[in-house]
Amino acid sequence: MMKKTESLVCAIVLNWNGWQDTCECLASLLGSQRVPDTIVVVDNGSEDNSIAQITAWAESHFPFIVHLDGPVGGFNKRGDSSPFVLIQNRCNLGYAGGNNPAITWALARDSYEFIWILNNDTLVQGESLKRLLDCAGNNDAGIFGTTVVFAKQPHLVQCAGGCRYNSLTTIFTPLKAGISLTEALQATDMKEIDYIYGASMFVRSDIFEECGLFSEDYFLFYEEMDFCKRAQQKGYNLHWCREAVVAHKVSQSVGRPDETDRQQLIFANYHENLSTLIFTWRFHKICFPFSICFRFFGKLAVIGRKGDWYLVRPLLAAYWDFIIGVMSGKGRRNMALTQKTK
Repeated sequence: MMKKTESLVCAIVLNWNGWQDTCECLASLLGSQRVPDTIVVVDNGSEDNSIAQITAWAESHFPFIVHLDGPVGGFNKRGDSSPFVLIQNRCNLGYAGGNNPAITWALARDSYEFIWILNNDTLVQGESLKRLLDCAGNNDAGIFGTTVVFAKQPHLVQCAGGCRYNSLTTIFTPLKAGISLTEALQATDMKEIDYIYGASMFVRSDIFEECGLFSEDYFLFYEEMDFCKRAQQKGYNLHWCREAVVAHKVSQSVGRPDETDRQQLIFANYHENLSTLIFTWRFHKICFPFSICFRFFGKLAVIGRKGDWYLVRPLLAAYWDFIIGVMSGKGRRNMALTQKTK
């Protein structure tokens, strides 16, 4: 009897001005019990010497690496294969536009059964990939999420696989957030997942083939939610692989921002609101009028309570750009708010 060939996995890590985190993430992948067959790093137009730093790291860990320019219309199926691939985008294309060239490259190989999308500020625990493959082998779901814990407090869960989403209020709730890792691993209640958390998405390659890549209508936020929604509409299920654990270096609490952080918060708030409007208009038209009003006045109330009046501008800009841009078909974004991006 022939031995079953092990499934090939391509891991994709998106970098933007964060080579230190990226190299730590890559090191955690190489330290895994089951290492991805190929690792693809996409640099999203970094300005912090990321290309040189990541290249130096890769050259010290792999016999050879492949450099590619992106985005491109397609990749050759031969001639650019390597255990490590570095794709360089000339500017910041956002989460979707950044990851899509790497997904396109992986699909062009026509050999990877799974594609693992990871944030660059994640740390993969030793058995995670093996657990994911075991889980996928015993489950017909199309997209799998991992147990994501806080890197600074790895005993606490940030998100168990994914989130629930309330289309009326546009509020999302990470599953089992804040409980202990031990409690999460022993939990028997399995709530339905509306979308897999984008910091760690394990996807069957066929899903991208059938449902398409991440939608670049979103620059930041909602990309994974849109993708999961399209997959569900095609009949694919989402699943939480609890034994696969990934640590995420996300801040657990956000204090009063300083002046340096304000521009990043303005940028993030603009895109969070714009992406919410795009997603709701696309998938929840019936409740759209209520949802956008609830969100608008709810955001104003929060801004007023906290005294963060500088966030009124990006809120208004997002609604304005959506109305005159997306709904009218004349455009998509206020470009003044998209140049400094992450």
